[in-house]
Amino acid sequence: MWPLAGFVGVVVGAVAGAAGAVLYGSQVAHQARPAAKAVLKVALAAIHEARVRGAEVAEAAEDLYAEAKAEVTEEVLAAAVAAAMAKAEAAAGAKEPTEPAPPAETEAKPHE
Repeated sequence: MWPLAGFVGVVVGAVAGAAGAVLYGSQVAHQARPAAKAVLKVALAAIHEARVRGAEVAEAAEDLYAEAKAEVTEEVLAAAVAAAMAKAEAAAGAKEPTEPAPPAETEAKPHE
């Protein structure tokens, strides 16, 4: 078998294809126009649907993020309040009164 047979076949096919495109290109393009238009319409509808679905997914992700952030903020705040309360209780327990508390004043009775 001749070593360049495959190459010659490709060249002959390319030349035949080019000749067919030159001779029948406008007719093929005219007849293929409705099919190409239908394909483009389907592609545009699919792109629109993909954008809508993408927006829905993004909105759901944003909602989930906001909920998680609110829960974490609430937990951190609760932990900070608990730590402050524990610190205040520890500080109150560590203090011992150094002076006795003054007696409560009673109403003055008139001297007799």
